[in-house]
Amino acid sequence: MGAASRAGGRALVSLAATCALVALATLAGTLMRTAGLQDAAVVITYVLAVIGVALVAEGGLWCLVAAAASVVAYNFFFAAPTLSLAALDPAMPGTFAVMFVVALVAGYLASRLRSRAREAEEERRRTQALLELSRALQGRAGAASVVDALAGATAHLLRRALVWYPAAGEKDLGAARPYPLAPGESVVEERGVAARTLVNRAPCGAATGAFGSAVGLYVPVGGEVVHGVAGIVPAAGLAPEEVELWRSACALAALALDRISAIAEREEAAVRERDERTRSDLLRSISHDLRTPLTSISGNADVLLAAGESLDPERRRELLRTVRDDARWLRATVENLLTVTRLEEGGVRPQADCELVDDLVEEALAHVAADDGHAVTFERDEEALLVHADPALVVQALVNLVNNAVAHTPRGTHVTVSARREGARVGVSVADDGPGIADAEKGRVFDAFHTSGGVLADGTRSVGLGLSVVRAVARAHGGSVTLSDAVPHGCVITLWLLAEEVPDVC
Repeated sequence: MGAASRAGGRALVSLAATCALVALATLAGTLMRTAGLQDAAVVITYVLAVIGVALVAEGGLWCLVAAAASVVAYNFFFAAPTLSLAALDPAMPGTFAVMFVVALVAGYLASRLRSRAREAEEERRRTQALLELSRALQGRAGAASVVDALAGATAHLLRRALVWYPAAGEKDLGAARPYPLAPGESVVEERGVAARTLVNRAPCGAATGAFGSAVGLYVPVGGEVVHGVAGIVPAAGLAPEEVELWRSACALAALALDRISAIAEREEAAVRERDERTRSDLLRSISHDLRTPLTSISGNADVLLAAGESLDPERRRELLRTVRDDARWLRATVENLLTVTRLEEGGVRPQADCELVDDLVEEALAHVAADDGHAVTFERDEEALLVHADPALVVQALVNLVNNAVAHTPRGTHVTVSARREGARVGVSVADDGPGIADAEKGRVFDAFHTSGGVLADGTRSVGLGLSVVRAVARAHGGSVTLSDAVPHGCVITLWLLAEEVPDVC
């Protein structure tokens, strides 16, 4: 009913345009006759009127109507006797025939020109629409956003709803996701047709050989891997070029989904490679570094069990001290390994609170491994510095910083811990006056299982987890860790944490 009403409206507009242009040509001819111009000028005026009808009216039939009306009007108003359909001049019928043919041909050519211009405009519009869709898809980072863009293009260009069925396997579909034109509007779901589209890897539904009676048209979206099935509902009333436009839009969406899938696969491969590298480094460290203290503990325990009573007290205390130190080192290594793994994987979230920096540093220094060859001092700041931090994690990070400075500098080196506030951050620095770190090593010192130069200054062992734990703790607190050179030599590593205000928080 709606289509018939629109067709009737277009016919009335075309009829009105034809009558108006023929009347206007008659008026112009009358003015030309009054001005003394020849009848050929009047004939040309009617030809122009027919051309105007061809450009304005819908359909070629109106050119024929306008040509016939022009001949009749010329005969009635300008051929003798005027105001009569009779023609006294014997040559007048031939003139009418030539006039009719010329007007009809001119109108036909104008109509073709108009049709070609309209086709060119439609082609430009489709190309522009696909270009805009392609640009919109370039910035999409997820499959859902790509489908949203496709649904928006479908609604904007074709005024049709979209139904998306994500692929759940080679032959299975997930739950349908309808995109109605208006909120609350129902969209027909034809899951069986969509499933056949996925299995056949070919379009199904309206205007196809499979399920031609379906309401919608469904196409598979994807290349070698089908990401889902897109359906346009309803498909009735779509011109072939509109269907082709929509299928081109689906092809662009398929390219975007392929790109997102490829990026996800690359990221997964990178994660697997990183995990495999971490696993290999961990196994290598365990097989080499952890075996040494375990062997020492086991050997010293065997000596104590076998000959403990016969050993002098000093020797026995030395063996026990070695067992204790190796056990502490193993425990610290395991704690560092668990901490850095859980923080980087998101398994642990800091239980942050308002903490006094001086208390954190003193607690850390109480847990630092005893060393008679290094002077470790704490330079307090004049004002009370507060940070928003998890005390256990921050203490562990500070212990690692001090132990790292002691382990990588020769005996007699001074290690200084200090704190300062800069804006909204508080930095806790551990500085030494040792030989420093080579520029080539600075970019890797915070990597797990990396030890500077591979050898420690005092010949002790290291798995290379200490500074990676510091970096993980800093990131978990929304802070950072920096490395710089000390003056005149040595290095400074600073752990930056978010500052707290005394009156409001504590």
